Amino acid sequence: MTIHRDLNKLAESGQVLKKHGGAVLSSSSGRVQEEASVCAMCRKPVSQRTVFIVKLDNGEELRACCAHCGLMLQSRSQNAWQSLTADYLFGHMISAGQAFYLIGSELNVCCVPSVLVFGSGSDAEKFQKGFGGQIFNMDETLKHLSGMMHMHSGM
Repeated sequence: MTIHRDLNKLAESGQVLKKHGGAVLSSSSGRVQEEASVCAMCRKPVSQRTVFIVKLDNGEELRACCAHCGLMLQSRSQNAWQSLTADYLFGHMISAGQAFYLIGSELNVCCVPSVLVFGSGSDAEKFQKGFGGQIFNMDETLKHLSGMMHMHSGM
């Protein structure tokens, strides 16, 4: 009960927002941070297997459900200084700038087009052989996604 009383006090002061099973910290601006389990771009649930994290220079972290949303967040954030993402096969966090991106494979795990992330080019190539798609580095992936957005907006 002590924990519940302490959380109630913190919630009343605006430092946390109580949620079922715990609490979420408030941001420095006073508004409550969204749960880390919701994509900052499309509002879908965030899976640890496909998470993409954009770190801003003010200390804030934006979490995305997949590399597709994460790269869009990163490109829209002028104060992004680091991005991390989960390797799709092994689940460990890797630098988004050094990752290999498989776009348009037959396996669609989240947003469309599907963008899966791999820590090594050979892993991406092996996966591509079974599921198709195209392999890009981060800059190429951003250009590809941006080009697709322009194609759809011109219709």
